[in-house]
Amino acid sequence: MRASAAEQNRVTRAQHAVFLGVLSAGGAAVGLWTASRLPGLPFDMGAAAGFAIAFLACRLLTLQLPQGDQVRISLVVGLVALSLRSTGEVLAAASTAALLDVALHASQGSGSIAVGRLADLIRSIAVLALLLPWQMLMRPLVTEATVSDIVLVLGIAMGVSYAVLDVVTIAAQRWVTGGPGIVDGAASLIRPLGSVYMVHIAMAAVVLRVYPSLGAWGLAIALLLTLILQNSFNLYLRIRRAYAQTIKALAHAAEMDRPQDVGHAERVADLAIAVGRESGLSSTELEHVGYGALLHDVGRIGYDGEDADTTHPLRGAEIVEAVPFLEDVAPLIRHHRNTDDDAVPEGAVIVGVCCRYDRLRSHIGARAALERLEAEEEGRRLRAAKALASVISRRSGSLGLSEDSS
Repeated sequence: MRASAAEQNRVTRAQHAVFLGVLSAGGAAVGLWTASRLPGLPFDMGAAAGFAIAFLACRLLTLQLPQGDQVRISLVVGLVALSLRSTGEVLAAASTAALLDVALHASQGSGSIAVGRLADLIRSIAVLALLLPWQMLMRPLVTEATVSDIVLVLGIAMGVSYAVLDVVTIAAQRWVTGGPGIVDGAASLIRPLGSVYMVHIAMAAVVLRVYPSLGAWGLAIALLLTLILQNSFNLYLRIRRAYAQTIKALAHAAEMDRPQDVGHAERVADLAIAVGRESGLSSTELEHVGYGALLHDVGRIGYDGEDADTTHPLRGAEIVEAVPFLEDVAPLIRHHRNTDDDAVPEGAVIVGVCCRYDRLRSHIGARAALERLEAEEEGRRLRAAKALASVISRRSGSLGLSEDSS
């Protein structure tokens, strides 16, 4: 599998490059078409520099979702820039900010992060270019001496189109690199980030409405308020990640008196989250799957009786369901070994299959473990086993697994 995984990685990189190339070509075509139909404006270096700083401020405030996804949102700046400035200024400002962001992370030794941000740079610039036709509608309205309330409606409409295109291209970018389908990926982003997009859109619409009276100060104030609110949301996400670290510590405690199981919970969690993505679970369901996988053996703590294998799911569920934050995780723990009932959550099926795979892998190797799962499982567990096989085939390197692991 190592050879096939390496080949798959090359194919994935090629697909990613093709996707970015097609997206960039589309953005360039739309940009040239728009520029040919708008009256030329002199390039204002000061305005471009100011917007570049604003774009950079948004990009540096990265949102890291509980399952590790990193997202950069700069809608408030992009919407105002598209409505007020020339095509050249908008693209120059966004490109400069993104390049500075990439250079900053490259200088800090974060090579892989810098590469990821470079890919996001290309995607985000292409998205801005695809939205340039809005300039033909918005610029005449916003630059009038008196701005009517129609600007608010059009600003919100432009913002919604920006958000949809942003989310869809992020989801498509992940799909071509082995992630879930575009629709499922977009839905998993909208759920946790919808409120952030709404704040950006609302702030931008207000700036456009009051621009004749406040000018650049309107953007500065709105950007500051947006970043404060976004930072508060980021702090909330950090708290959620802190919960996750606490749960990992509890999972480790469950393995301390069983040396042969050290790392089992984290391996199962890594696999279960990947299989959940493959199966199209939402971000909330993925979070529950991750927690359920980490804690599926917590019922073994302090109990080593002969019936531990059959009773630890119930004991574990009773432990976690008393914690409000983990209340929805308890069913995944309770049913991860017995998933015949159709009412059992899909997450419990995934955790159970990934748990069995990891234990089989440690005894007979990865290839034989997958073959046994596909031969012995049925129904929903068989579907989860097939999704697991697909995940391991495509992502063995990123999950730290290999065909010959034992």
